[in-house]
Amino acid sequence: MTQIVLKGNFCQIVGETDVNHLLALDKSLSFYVQGSEHTAAFRGYFNKAGDFIKWDGFRRLLASNGTFSAGLLQRVEQFYKDAGKTYTIVDKRPAKSIGTPRNILDKLAKLNKNPYPYQLEILDVIDKNDRGIIKVATGGGKSLIAALIAAHLGKKTIVYVIGKDLLYQFHAFFSEVFDEPIGIIGDGKCEIHDINIASIWTVGQAIGLKKQEILFDADDNDEEELSTNKYDDIIKMLKDTKVHMIDECHMSACETIQQLYKNISLEHFYGLSGSPWRDDGADLLVESVLGQYIVNISASYLIENKFLAQPIISFRVVPFYPQPLEKVYQSVYKKYVVENDVRNQMVLDAAKTLVEKGYQTLVLFKSIKHGKILYKMFSQELNCAILDGSDSQETRNQVKQDLLDGKIDCILASKIFDIGVDIPSLSGLVLACGGKSTVKALQRVGRVIRKYKNKRFAAVVEFVDQAPFLLEHSKIRYKIYKSEKGFQVTWPGKTKKKTEAT
Repeated sequence: MTQIVLKGNFCQIVGETDVNHLLALDKSLSFYVQGSEHTAAFRGYFNKAGDFIKWDGFRRLLASNGTFSAGLLQRVEQFYKDAGKTYTIVDKRPAKSIGTPRNILDKLAKLNKNPYPYQLEILDVIDKNDRGIIKVATGGGKSLIAALIAAHLGKKTIVYVIGKDLLYQFHAFFSEVFDEPIGIIGDGKCEIHDINIASIWTVGQAIGLKKQEILFDADDNDEEELSTNKYDDIIKMLKDTKVHMIDECHMSACETIQQLYKNISLEHFYGLSGSPWRDDGADLLVESVLGQYIVNISASYLIENKFLAQPIISFRVVPFYPQPLEKVYQSVYKKYVVENDVRNQMVLDAAKTLVEKGYQTLVLFKSIKHGKILYKMFSQELNCAILDGSDSQETRNQVKQDLLDGKIDCILASKIFDIGVDIPSLSGLVLACGGKSTVKALQRVGRVIRKYKNKRFAAVVEFVDQAPFLLEHSKIRYKIYKSEKGFQVTWPGKTKKKTEAT
């Protein structure tokens, strides 16, 4: 009889003799790699032996010996059931260790950060699942959920984060709610304790990945280098830790997480994100390490139940460019977005309107050059500050404090604010950056809908860019906003109900 053997972080199919069934399973555990058609392997080449080698562009997650990552077990079991084939599960993993739960509820109460019912209910799900994806819409309190899970399981824990801001935010929050030292690994620091916050960038280097292999946004790669003599300590930490959690887990398809998965000895593995899918079709890679969804809390639910403010998103039409544009994306973006005086004036006017209406406003740009152009215009008419990846943590914290203190009305920021930045008082957003990523679109809106005193609505200004590539990108963003039932979205020409936010 066919057996599916669980051992470590992987499974293996043993005794399956139906070749056609295995071929079909291999196909179901494969996905097309976006952009593979541009590679030499896809075009085909002759190797040193004179053989012609050609790749079909698909990445296969079932090895020739029947091995696959344990996160795909549910999918494989369902495939066998649908085919009407019998199998047995043979679990050769060691018994789970017994943790010592921590009580952090009293401390949270003193800090006036009592968990909401939906956050506590997640712990019941954790008891039934040793891995899985926890989808909670941006602003739903992922850091608190991670802390509750760590306290509930009571074992050595790592929370992996992307970017320096998140590293320090998570560390500060965990240090506040736990009555024990919290470790920090990243930005040149390596202080290891029973509960640790770790930068994916630093961990990736410690396990031997080259810098170019670690998936990151260049603007976020601003951490201090860690001494290589600490790498052994990090590797030991990975082996000793039983609970692993990844924030912004859609990044689990990157090579860093895939290699990390091979270097850890885990008992529990969870991914947290407000938007855990991927635009490049590599969702199967995320599932391969984390498993399937075990929690799905939508923005609509959080808005309807007053846990988040409702975003009122309005698109404004940018005029056609006065001269013909090249059919090259980089050139179009530079001329139509970065250097376009008309569009940049529209960005400024939108921000001024929001500030005048009392919104604490965030303006997001993509390129540093664009940020500098906008800041030169903004600084003449608004009390504002600008941040990008080159700014120190001290500078970032000071700008955030200046906003909270009312010394400035507006922050212009690069994509360092795409993920995880927590300034609940922000209530206005102008998206000067454009883009087609559905994940980033929702993350950016998430920056301004977090709960804050007297905040019922958040105002978001978007743009319909009438240029090659960019118009389609605008439509993609509109479509993803409309998919969230709690969002109120207006496309030019469409009517809307008047709200307090408008």
